Amino acid sequence: MSFNTGSFVGKLIELNNSQQSIQTLSGWAIHHRRNAQQIVDVWFQQLTKSPKERKLLFMFLSNDIIQNSKRKGNEFTQEFSRVLPDALSHTYKSAVEDLKTIKQIDRILQIWKEREIFGKDFIDKLQSFRPKGLRSESQSEGDQGDGSLLSPTKKRIRSTSDSAPDPDTVIRSLINLERGSALQDSRIKQQFSTIPNEVWNVQAVEKITDRKRLETLLKSVDSSYEMLSQHRIRLQTEFQERNKVAAMLKEFVMHQKEQLRSVESRLTEYQGKLQKVQAVRSQLQSHLNSLPDLTTVTKLEPLPEPGSLFGAPDD
Repeated sequence: MSFNTGSFVGKLIELNNSQQSIQTLSGWAIHHRRNAQQIVDVWFQQLTKSPKERKLLFMFLSNDIIQNSKRKGNEFTQEFSRVLPDALSHTYKSAVEDLKTIKQIDRILQIWKEREIFGKDFIDKLQSFRPKGLRSESQSEGDQGDGSLLSPTKKRIRSTSDSAPDPDTVIRSLINLERGSALQDSRIKQQFSTIPNEVWNVQAVEKITDRKRLETLLKSVDSSYEMLSQHRIRLQTEFQERNKVAAMLKEFVMHQKEQLRSVESRLTEYQGKLQKVQAVRSQLQSHLNSLPDLTTVTKLEPLPEPGSLFGAPDD
């Protein structure tokens, strides 16, 4: 299917802050890389028109397109370099009071610098549009990401060796994964069922001699190709997501096993302490039973007064 500006604008409007949405539209754009100039021009126009809370989405999309298209050519790198100075100037100004957005943009530029996507002078130029008086990404401590730029709620789960994922995170990840699964999407199955059989059969195509029928079939093939390409991208994303969730679950299970061993060791320790306390308790009870019961001793008569022991002296 050929590139259509209106279709791309519609896709930009529907773009949301999820990795799947960004990667799907990025894959679509890369598929139409022959129209890189038009795509970048439309991207920039829609960026300037979008509400300030959505401008960061456009930067995420540009980052994904630029990085993932380099293996197939430099079309997008060259085209984006035309508009990025104005785009960054505009986006930084719109986020002048939004420190979180500014840091996310900083992170994108830092990644481009580290991976040498663009030259140092060009990155320096882009960073010059940053509001003054704020610490840059390269000055921030401890924010050494892997290039993933989504918010924490959309990020893929990344466990550290000294901190296992909490149960709530595990549950949310599993629920989100199943809700967004391409395997469970009935719409995809329905779309695939509408693909003509000729699309799958090269030999059948060779037998067609009618030009009009061939042109109609070509449109179906183009439409099917785009549908399959988008579904492949979605499956690739889900594959990566499931790998990361599986790694998270593995770490979570390992953490639970460590906790199990700790509880077992503590249980053994306290069982030993309990036995000692029970032994002391039994000994105390036995010793207490061996003592005389003072409550059963007969009450003694009071001793006589000293004077009564001796008679009175004779006069």
